[in-house]
Amino acid sequence: MEPKLKKIADNAQKVMEIDRQLLRSDQAVDLIRDLISTGKLGPGDRVNEADIANMLGTSRGPVREAIRKLASTDLLVQEKNIGSKVFSPDKKFICELFDVREALESLAARLAAQLMSKQEKAHLIEALDFHEGLMKKPDFSSYQHGGADWDFHLLILEGARNQLVWRICGTELGDIFALLRAQHGTSRGQQALLEHRWIAAAVNNGNEDLAAALMAQHIRASRDNLLKKF
Repeated sequence: MEPKLKKIADNAQKVMEIDRQLLRSDQAVDLIRDLISTGKLGPGDRVNEADIANMLGTSRGPVREAIRKLASTDLLVQEKNIGSKVFSPDKKFICELFDVREALESLAARLAAQLMSKQEKAHLIEALDFHEGLMKKPDFSSYQHGGADWDFHLLILEGARNQLVWRICGTELGDIFALLRAQHGTSRGQQALLEHRWIAAAVNNGNEDLAAALMAQHIRASRDNLLKKF
């Protein structure tokens, strides 16, 4: 092979390897997030690079990159000479986080009552019906398995048409919310779904004040349930 062609081929090979590494890293991110959202990894638990690599059938390099990505969202904490652990919030952090969440999500519920289309409101009810159906399965735990509970909140956030509220609650704090949601256990599930029904009814009726008040009450109840566990 001519030197010029060999250089092109070598560069193409390097690009392909970088793409493979990025794909493996993204897969490791998804796996770690899933382990946390399902409660298999909880606050303070160590993230074992070798175990994650074995699960994915890859080397530790992509796993280390995944851990760096998740540390940048504060979901993981990297400690020198110890390794990486799942973030472990204290009561003060939880109270501060839920103060912010209450303010922003109650605003989102108010805006959703104003701005959601009929189709979006119908989708809100469909999502709750789907969640209720899942909860009737004997092996289902409403918070640990899947995101049906969180899907309702995402629909409200989307319906609010406010990009800042979406960015903070729907994106930037999403990993921390998933970590905390997995700590609820099964005791909160049925009541949380009922509270979602009340909020959805207020949003569907265009009752802005009631939607905001019910969402604020819902977030406070979630906070109080979590504080019992920390």
